[in-house]
Amino acid sequence: MIYLYVIIGFIVLIFSIAFFRFLFIKDKTLVDAKPVDLALAKNYAEEFAELIKIKTISFKETENNQLPFIKLKEKLRELFPNVFKTMKVKNFLGEAVLLHWEGKNKDKPIVLMSHLDTVEADEDSWEHKAFSGEIIGDEIYGRGTLDTKSTVYAFYKACEELIKSGYVPDQDIYLFSSTDEEISGLGAKKAVDYLKDNNVKPFLVLDEGGAIVTNALPTVKKPLAMVGILEKGYANIKFSAKSLGGHSSTPPKNTPIARLAKFINDVETKFPLKTKMIKEVEDIFKNAAPYMKGINRFLFTNLWLFRPLITNMLPKISPYGRALLSTTIAFTMIKGSDEENVIPANAYVIANIRTHPIQNVESSFKVLEKIASKYNLESEIISSREASPMTLTDSKAYKYLEENISKVFPDVKTSPYVMLGGTDCRFFNEISEGALRFSPIRMDNSELKKMHGKDESIKINTLVEAVDFYQEIIKNIGGIK
Repeated sequence: MIYLYVIIGFIVLIFSIAFFRFLFIKDKTLVDAKPVDLALAKNYAEEFAELIKIKTISFKETENNQLPFIKLKEKLRELFPNVFKTMKVKNFLGEAVLLHWEGKNKDKPIVLMSHLDTVEADEDSWEHKAFSGEIIGDEIYGRGTLDTKSTVYAFYKACEELIKSGYVPDQDIYLFSSTDEEISGLGAKKAVDYLKDNNVKPFLVLDEGGAIVTNALPTVKKPLAMVGILEKGYANIKFSAKSLGGHSSTPPKNTPIARLAKFINDVETKFPLKTKMIKEVEDIFKNAAPYMKGINRFLFTNLWLFRPLITNMLPKISPYGRALLSTTIAFTMIKGSDEENVIPANAYVIANIRTHPIQNVESSFKVLEKIASKYNLESEIISSREASPMTLTDSKAYKYLEENISKVFPDVKTSPYVMLGGTDCRFFNEISEGALRFSPIRMDNSELKKMHGKDESIKINTLVEAVDFYQEIIKNIGGIK
C-alpha cells in the first residue's frame, strides 16, 4: 500500500509543479512599441509605391522578360542616388543585382537581401489594382508589398540615409536582389558563386522568411519575430500504375486508378513518416508559451512533461503542427485516361513532399516506395533538394539579429522558425554559417494570408520600423567580438 501512496504522491507533485509553472510563467512585460513618425511613414509609402507600380513577374531566360526589371532598377537609381554613387554594382543574367558598400574592415561582412520578382496577380479579383501601389488610410496595396519589395525598399532606404549623413560602415555591406526567386531560379546562386570567387564569407546573411507576426500561434496575441533558421527540403515523386488498358464496359479489378487510390488512402490514413520535436521547434513553443492562454499555456509551458503527448497529438489536429514535426506529403496531380470510357494503360499521381531534417529525401522516398510496391506501383523521384543546413540559435549571427530586433521592436519576442517553403537564402548557406530568414515587417495572420493572394498589402508604419532596423543592423556590427 505504501508504494501506491508514493506513486500517487509523485503524480500529485509532478502536476503541482506543472500547475505552478502555468500560473507563474507568463508574460510579465508591458513594453509598448516605439512611436512612429506618421509623416515620415507617408513619405516612405509614396516612394515605395513607385516600386509596386512596376510589374516585375519572375524573370525567365526562355521568355527574355527582363525589361520590367531594367525599369525597376532605373527607379531604384532615381530613389536612392547615393547608394548607386557609393556602392559597386554587379549585375547578373536576368537583372539580378549585387551592390557592395566598402567598409573599414572585411572580417564580418553582412549581406542584406530580398527578391525583386513577384508572382502573377489575377487582377480581376482584386478590390485594389494589383500594381497600383494604392495608399488607403494606413495601408498600401499591391503585389509585392509583402513579398518582398518592402524589405528591398527598406534596406536601400536605410543605406541611402546613412550615406547621405556621411556614415562609413565598420564592415563591408552587400545588398542583393534576385529576379527569379518565386520560380526557384538560379539568380542567387550566381551571386554566391561570385562572392565565393572573391573569398567573401558573410558573418550574417539576412533574407526574407519569417516576419513580426501577431497571432502567429493559437491564443498568442503578442507579436513574435519569427526568424527562419532552416528551410525544409522539397521533392516531387511520381507513382505510376500500369495495365493492359481496355474498355470501361468490362473493367477488371485493380485498375491503375483503383490501385493509386488505395495507395493514396493508405498514406493519408496511416501517416508513415517519422515524427519528432527537434530542439529548434521546441524553442518556438517555449518562447511562445508565456503568451498563450488557458490549456495551451498549461501544456506548452510544461513541455518537460507533455512533450510526448504534444508530439503525438499536434500533427493530428493541425496541418502546421504536422509540418513542424515531420516531412509532409501532399498528393497534388493525377493523370489517367484521356477518354472517359477507356481504362488507362498508364496512370500516375504526383506527391509533393517537404522534407524535415529528421528524414531526408532518400529516406522519405524509400518509405513511400515500399508502400507503393504493395499496390504494384512504380516510384520515381522527379526533382528534389534537401533541407538547408541549420543556423544555430546560439550562433553569434542569431544572437546579433535577436539583439537588434529587441532594440527596434521592444514589444516583440524573438523566436526561431522552421521555413516550410524555399528562399534564395539556401544558396548562401554555402558561404555563411549565419544565413537567417527574417523580414522586419509587422503583420498579423490575416495579412499573412494575402501573400500570393488578392489585395496583398502592408501597413505603411512598418516601413519606418524596417528602415530603422536595417540601420541598426549596419551600425552595430562594429561591436561584435
